[in-house]
Amino acid sequence: MHMRTLAASLFIACGLNASSQGHYQGSSFNPNDHFAPPPGLIVPLYYSYANMDFHNAQGQRSDVLIDPVPGSPTTLSIEQNVRTNAFIAMVLYGGKGKVLGADWGVLVLPTVNNPTANIALDYYSTSTGSGRAAISSSSWGLGDPYVQPLWLSWVKAKWTYGASYGVWLPFGKYSPGSAENVGLGYASHNLRVAAKRKLSAAWSVSAANTLELNGRQEGVDFQEAPHNTLDVGGYHTLAKGHEVGLFAHWTTQLGDDQGTQGSFATDRMFGVGAYGSYWIKPAKFGVLARVVQNLGITDRFGGTTASIGVNLLFLDLPKGQ
Repeated sequence: MHMRTLAASLFIACGLNASSQGHYQGSSFNPNDHFAPPPGLIVPLYYSYANMDFHNAQGQRSDVLIDPVPGSPTTLSIEQNVRTNAFIAMVLYGGKGKVLGADWGVLVLPTVNNPTANIALDYYSTSTGSGRAAISSSSWGLGDPYVQPLWLSWVKAKWTYGASYGVWLPFGKYSPGSAENVGLGYASHNLRVAAKRKLSAAWSVSAANTLELNGRQEGVDFQEAPHNTLDVGGYHTLAKGHEVGLFAHWTTQLGDDQGTQGSFATDRMFGVGAYGSYWIKPAKFGVLARVVQNLGITDRFGGTTASIGVNLLFLDLPKGQ
């Protein structure tokens, strides 16, 4: 029996205003995770650690953040090696029957984390005057949850096609200008299409494109520009459903930020990663590890992120499986 491997985001972003990065991060899911799950309930639990550095609009690692207003002489020295932690508990439900001829499901993703690298970027960006500042990452709280109520997959012989809509809700702890934020203060809408090709009994490749549209930030004259992210990857299925795979993504900003706090620079990032999964009890309980390395970073934090976790499955399997 083939078992899909499910992964929570390695770095569930908490980006904020000036030079913000939006909610969705590329390579957040394994190559097979863009498609609706089998009927039943799946609960992945993960811990994620990230080590991030700021890269300026020229793509160079920098300790100096230029004020987001063009022509302003104000600069601010920032701390590097921003280390972040997050605990992610996903809940995925695969429904029975068909919707528009497709398999269907829903996804809910709550997070608990401390201030992330994006929070640091927001804090430094909105500070006034030159000099050095520091933030504390000792504060923990609920981040902005992600809800994906529309999730469809059409299986056609060796091809599978997917479409989904999800929204990041601004329910996380947030106050304008606070260094202890763990939420963004705005909603983001994710529109995704995906395709998967089965090359053989063991090998598959996939691609997904996500368009993220962001709302206006609470209490700040700022609206983050849309982002487009292309995720690609491939995986090999071993005996009993164990998997190993590689993936990559390319994220770029579309247009300009809006409002007086918007950045005049365009952010983008390329990333590569790998994962492996092992089913201790197939179709019931498994473990997974992932790592992502970001490259080609401009006007944002990026670096290395790693995750470990477990998958708990409560599937509606046919008798005898």
